[in-house]
Amino acid sequence: MLKKLTKIVTNNFGLKILGIVFAIVLWMVVVNVEDPDKSVSFSIPVDVVNTDYLTDMGKTYEILNDTDTISFTVTGQRSIVETLSASDFKAVANIENIDDSMSMVPIVVTATSYSSQLEIVKRNSYLLLNVENSITAEYEIEIVVDGTPATGCFVDTFGLSTDTVTVTGPELVVETIAAAQVTVDVSDATEAVSATAAIVLVDENGSEVSQDRLTLDETTSVVTAEILMSKEVALSFTVTGEPGDGYRYSDVECDTDTVMLEGDWAVLNALDALAISSSQLSVAGATETLTAVIHLPDYLPEGIALADGQESDITVTILIESQSTVEVEMPVSNITVSDLADGLTLSYNSETATVLITGYEEDIASIQGGNVYATLDASGLEAGTYNVALRLDDDYGEAAEATVSVTITDEESASADSSASGNIAD
Repeated sequence: MLKKLTKIVTNNFGLKILGIVFAIVLWMVVVNVEDPDKSVSFSIPVDVVNTDYLTDMGKTYEILNDTDTISFTVTGQRSIVETLSASDFKAVANIENIDDSMSMVPIVVTATSYSSQLEIVKRNSYLLLNVENSITAEYEIEIVVDGTPATGCFVDTFGLSTDTVTVTGPELVVETIAAAQVTVDVSDATEAVSATAAIVLVDENGSEVSQDRLTLDETTSVVTAEILMSKEVALSFTVTGEPGDGYRYSDVECDTDTVMLEGDWAVLNALDALAISSSQLSVAGATETLTAVIHLPDYLPEGIALADGQESDITVTILIESQSTVEVEMPVSNITVSDLADGLTLSYNSETATVLITGYEEDIASIQGGNVYATLDASGLEAGTYNVALRLDDDYGEAAEATVSVTITDEESASADSSASGNIAD
């Protein structure tokens, strides 16, 4: 049986192979000669044209249900259809052809090649619209500050390259807009900040309004925030000159000890005190207290100004002190006698000596007689009663006057007088 089957297969084997090849070639010839139809599906975007037909009527529209994309089937000869792609077709919705209900526009699909040899069957044939009244409104742009400048700094002024925006769109959408805003970030800033910021539309609750159906004449604005530093700085006064004789400059007083300044961070941060040096602060030849009105802006470094609310003028009082005289009673026990001649004895005619000390109140107010010491120069004095000038010790020497009444006795004369008195008595 197997041998018989093998014989059948191998008998005229070459003819059988040739027959198979011939059949295949014949099938291919038939297929290519007949070129049967074939269908292919495509999906392409719809080109919406003549939209000004609605805008000229004060209308705007919204495309519904994604109908701006259309799907269709193309049928034609296989040899043609197999060469086609979506780019060989275009779909157009002409707004001028909108229906009476203002809700549908027919979509026309055409082939850019082989149009007469193709059949196009659309699955959906209308662009569906929601048409509304369109309005235009203008809004002033508000600046929203994000973050906080560096310590001691503040935002001084703002600037906008565009300070208004005109919005056009559906009436119901535009009417929800409460404000137009841009945001500038000033976190840790010490100098001017400038940035291009998107214009955001918000409703009365502060929620962002979608701009998908809106047209803005400007979508961004350049925001500039000037950053200044504010600092309280001490005042430092330089007094020059020498007062008149017997007077001295003791102090300078002002109606304020500090001044509030603002300005460039780098300059102000390095400023510890505002130095005031002026001819108005000269005490040359002065014999009484002086006052001067200082105009602070004249002494401000470049880039620095007085803070808001800070007075520009201050009153300075320069205290000029005159000398005065104090009278104290010094115990005579504080007097040292020098150069008293031998054989003489000195005695005081009172328990205290009056001392007049001249000086500035601060220096002499606390002087007490018990703390004052003096020297009595007895050179050249003979027996008798005198009012002798004293020389005060320490710092009082040139600023004091003092005298004391003394009696000087000759010891020999005193002894002889005492003897004579005794003999007479005898």
